[in-house]
Amino acid sequence: MKLQQVSTFVVVYQERSFTAAAERIHATQSGLSMQVKELEDSLGLQLFERSTRGVEPTAAGERFYAHALRVLREIDEARQEMRAMKGEETGSVTAGLMPTFSRAALSPAVAEFTRANPFARLKVLEAYSAVLTDSVAREELDFAIVPPVAADPRLRSSHVARDRELFVTSTRSGRPHLEPVSIAAAGPLRLILPTRGNARRARLDDYLKSVGADVVAVLEMDAMMGTLELIASSDWVSILPATLCYPDLDGVQRRIHPIADPPLFVDYVLITPASRTVGSAATAFADALAQQIRLIGEAWSRRLG
Repeated sequence: MKLQQVSTFVVVYQERSFTAAAERIHATQSGLSMQVKELEDSLGLQLFERSTRGVEPTAAGERFYAHALRVLREIDEARQEMRAMKGEETGSVTAGLMPTFSRAALSPAVAEFTRANPFARLKVLEAYSAVLTDSVAREELDFAIVPPVAADPRLRSSHVARDRELFVTSTRSGRPHLEPVSIAAAGPLRLILPTRGNARRARLDDYLKSVGADVVAVLEMDAMMGTLELIASSDWVSILPATLCYPDLDGVQRRIHPIADPPLFVDYVLITPASRTVGSAATAFADALAQQIRLIGEAWSRRLG
């Protein structure tokens, strides 16, 4: 059994297709097929059922996948430790963040991380959750923080924090800042919503329908900063995460209202590649971000009660 065969097996298992696996790791389909066949021969067991629709793991394939993940993570951990013993640079982080976190949580997290890791190399990609999830699954990012995702063998996830959704209006709305709002009674609403490809859209649509919200116009926009500017200068309103709205806690540019009857929340999880060990620098930056997100949540809780 060769390490390359184990690694190839894991990619094929995760993609459920030799073609997709070959595209993911920039290899040939025939080469991957040969690697898996040699692995099956060495084990004396069939790991995949092959068909024109792709591949599905056998019972042996399911069991072997769990072992293979542990092997690859331990190899990755050993490689990082050996590099550290040689004095080579190991402090490199490539992280993915949604716009929700870029406005308020990112800056203090970067400041804390760079103070503790002055020589670390940091790269941050901002995108929406679907793009970030795919990038982590393809091992292009060390981690991302996103809303909970469907079970995916390519990913590991752990809960980070719960955030509350807030109703956001201009200062000319006439509503007192921080006064709770019932969305059912707040209409008629000219509402800015994420596009239908956004992870938040389906959840917001379900909520609006469940409370019978009076929505007279919808503007679809996947631009958080643009949404905030439009709210401040018009009669358009929106429902946005509290973490994003933290700089508006003072009510100077926009009015913020906790949603009541019923409240609306969103959870965030940290996702990492299933077959890799997260390095110490990436872990430190992820911890700094998670801490900032929780601190913002605590600040909102103290203010809103």
